[in-house]
Amino acid sequence: MRLPSHKTKIIATIGPASLKERTIEAMIKAGMSVARINFAHGDEEQHAKTIELIRKASSRLNRPVAILGDLPGVKIRVGEIAGGSVVLRRWQTITLTTRDVVGNEAVIPIQFKDFPKLVSKGDVIYLSDGFIALRVEKVEGQDVTCKVLVGGTLFSHKGINIPNARMAIDAITERDLGLIEFAIEHGVDAVGISFVGSAYDVLKVRRFIEERNASMFIISKIERPDAVRNFDEILNASDGIMIARGDLGVEMPIEKLPILQKRLIHKANCAGKPVITATQMLESMTEEKLPTRAEVTDVANAILDGTDAVMLSEETAVGKYPVDTVKMMAKIAKTTEAYRESQWTSMMAEMKPGERSGRARRRTIKDAIARSIMEALNSIDVKYILTPTRTGQTARLISRFKPRQWILAFVTDEKVANNLMFSYGVYPFVVSETSEDEILRVIKGLGLVRENDTVLLTKGTPIGKTVGTNTIRIFSV
Repeated sequence: MRLPSHKTKIIATIGPASLKERTIEAMIKAGMSVARINFAHGDEEQHAKTIELIRKASSRLNRPVAILGDLPGVKIRVGEIAGGSVVLRRWQTITLTTRDVVGNEAVIPIQFKDFPKLVSKGDVIYLSDGFIALRVEKVEGQDVTCKVLVGGTLFSHKGINIPNARMAIDAITERDLGLIEFAIEHGVDAVGISFVGSAYDVLKVRRFIEERNASMFIISKIERPDAVRNFDEILNASDGIMIARGDLGVEMPIEKLPILQKRLIHKANCAGKPVITATQMLESMTEEKLPTRAEVTDVANAILDGTDAVMLSEETAVGKYPVDTVKMMAKIAKTTEAYRESQWTSMMAEMKPGERSGRARRRTIKDAIARSIMEALNSIDVKYILTPTRTGQTARLISRFKPRQWILAFVTDEKVANNLMFSYGVYPFVVSETSEDEILRVIKGLGLVRENDTVLLTKGTPIGKTVGTNTIRIFSV
């Protein structure tokens, strides 16, 4: 067996361009770790078929792939446009309406009945992740007349942003809850919550899942100023974080986005929670065979910032080259990781006892073990970090330091294994038991180690009332 060439996880959105069994298999071979399904598009019947295709491809290749179901949330969207798209030209007049019409170059339907109440004359409205800008000229009944300030091609179901608009609406909609029910029934591993504003939104979803005796990894999408202000509490309540730069870059000054990205990634790293950097990473590859130099630099910088995963959206959902795009992302990750030295020294210095993401807390034994592992790796040439884990927490706490070695996690629950596909440098194995003998049998049988290779093994040895990982062993195979 050969492990992937890169440790940064690649999340790829499955859509019309990639919704074929062979394409999904090729994307997994190219380096896709997580398959994202955007629940804002398509119906449940289509989503069920997509889930089945992903599971079949993963099983056939014997490669773990997590499935992320991305909830639509309260995002205001454009309705159906004749032919799927329309070109809006600068200074033309366009009417946005909540009437039930098919869009064209003069009228664009909006799928939010209270939309006219959210805007007034002079407001600027952004469409399609901010690429198109309109100025409101008049609001009358169900119609909002606008002047196009920045034109472009507008596709059906694209999002709309109205900076500073206050919507007195629960972030978790009834449609979202129905889709979570669907996700539970079909064994989806993780759910992405759109437009999170506070920890309350996350806890509402967690409670809903627990009431159904289910478990699901909860990823909070940071795409509103409220989410930035309440980031620490959202991070604490979530299993992982997605920095959704498209909406975030429209809702707040775009020039602040790069520094904000670095801050949020660092906080997530310190908390041991996987963090995803998303939106427009290789956007030009939707149409072109190669990305721009700026896009390559953007992906590399996100990895250098400490992101666990990078995400592809339109590039693999509707783009011309879904497999090539994943391959390119993998190449960038491999090259960048080889350049970067382990980040553990600066992070360990900053993570003083009693501090984490701005909140005082008690250090755990697992924290100490993770830090001790990084100390050991600085002194000894170790090939792998072997981590038997029940919940995945130990592997994630080690992963935050971005070690050079692969973290091979051994779990008995496939759900836990799939959730570890969001964490940098973690490769999970589902085993019947997590004993040392079984772990050695697996890695020897797969040809991952040779005689005299040195490995580091974490263990949970019962001592007094201590439970969980509390011991490190370093030995030669």
